[in-house]
Amino acid sequence: MRGSYGKLIAIPGAAAFSAAALLGRLPTGMLCLSVIVPIVKFTGSYTTAGMVVASTMTGMALCAPLSGRLVDRHGQFLTLLVSGALNLGSISVLMACIHYRENLPLLCIVGGVAGATRLPTGAMARARWTYLARTFEPGQRSATLQLAYAFESVVDEIMFICAPIIATLLCTMIHPLAGLAGCLISYSVGAVALAMQRRTEPNIETVRVRHPSALKTHGFRILIFATFFIGISAGAVEVIVVARANAAGSQSLIGLLMASLALSSMLAGLWYGAQSFRQSAQSLWIRCLGLLVLALIPFAFAENLSILAIALFIAGLSIAPTSNAGQILVERTLHGRLLNEGMSIVTTSMMLGMAAGGWISGALIDRLGTHLAGALPATSTVAAFAIACVYARLIVNASSHVSAKREA
Repeated sequence: MRGSYGKLIAIPGAAAFSAAALLGRLPTGMLCLSVIVPIVKFTGSYTTAGMVVASTMTGMALCAPLSGRLVDRHGQFLTLLVSGALNLGSISVLMACIHYRENLPLLCIVGGVAGATRLPTGAMARARWTYLARTFEPGQRSATLQLAYAFESVVDEIMFICAPIIATLLCTMIHPLAGLAGCLISYSVGAVALAMQRRTEPNIETVRVRHPSALKTHGFRILIFATFFIGISAGAVEVIVVARANAAGSQSLIGLLMASLALSSMLAGLWYGAQSFRQSAQSLWIRCLGLLVLALIPFAFAENLSILAIALFIAGLSIAPTSNAGQILVERTLHGRLLNEGMSIVTTSMMLGMAAGGWISGALIDRLGTHLAGALPATSTVAAFAIACVYARLIVNASSHVSAKREA
C-alpha cells in the first residue's frame, strides 16, 4: 500500500499541487470555530454566531457550482488569483465587523461574501489528477484515479482532524480573531501556490462552446440527491455527538470523539485506494452506501461515551470508501469539460445536506431527546441508498455514454 501511494506522489507535480490544495481547503474545517469563538467573546450571543456561520456556509455552498463553471471556462490560474484577492478582502472586513461589534445583518452579509469567494481547492486537485491521468491506458487510468481520489479523501480527513485543533489554539491562545486570520492566510497562500503550478493545470478549451450544465445529466442528478442525504447524516452526527457529550458532562471529549471518526475514515480511505476492484463504479458506490447504513446503526444506540467512541470509529470505516466511490462515479458520469463544475456541485450538495442535518437533528434533540435523534444519520443514509438502488440504471447509462465518448 505504501508503495502504491509513493508511486502516486512521485508523479511530477502531484505532491506540490496536493499540498497547495490542502492549504486552500484548511479553512473548511477552521471556519465555524473561527467565527463562533470571537463573536461569542465580543457579543456573548450564540444566536448571532450561529446565524453568521450559517450565512458563511450558505454563501460557500450556493456559489460553489458557479465557481466550478468559471474554472471550467477560464482556468484555475485566473479564478484562483481573483478568488484569493476577494477572499482576503472579505475575511479582513469580517474580522473588523466582529471586532467593532457591527449589527447582525452586516455581519451576515459579509460572512456570506467571505464564504462565496472561497473556491473548493479539493475539487480542483481532483480535476488535476484526472488531467494527469488522461494519457494513461484505460486500466492504468482507472486504477490511478481510484488511488488518487482515495488519497485526496485521506487529505480531507487529515484536514478535519487538524483544522479544529488549529482554530481552537489560535482563538484561545493568541487572539479571538486569530482563527479567522489563519483562515485568511491559509487560503490566500494555498490559492496562489496552486495557481502558480501551471504544468498540472487542466487545459482550457480554445474554442468557446456553450455546454449544458452538469445538472442536465440525469445520472449525475441522482448522485446529487443521494449526496444531499449523506450530507444530512454527516451534519446530524456532529450535533448529536455534542449533545451526548454535553449530557454526560464531558464537553472536553467532543474533539476526541470526532477525531475517532476521522481517524477510522482516513485508515479506511488508505486501504480502499490501494485495492483493485472488479465491480463497476456504480456497483461499488451502492455497496459502500449499504455498508455505511449498517455502520451507522451502532451509533443510534450508543449513549455511553466509550461505546459512542467505538460506534463512531465503526461508522468512519465506511465514510472515505463511500466518498471515494462517489467521486470516481462523478468522473465516469460527466464529460471532462464539466468535471470542475460537477465536483463543485457535489460539494455544494453535501454542504447543504450538512446544514439541513444540523438543523433537523437539533430540533429532534430538543423535542425528542438525543436517543431518538440518534436514528437520523442511519435513516438519511437509508434514503441515499434507496435513491441509488432505484435509479441505478440512469447512472449506468450516463457512465456508459461518457465512456463511449472517450473511447471514440
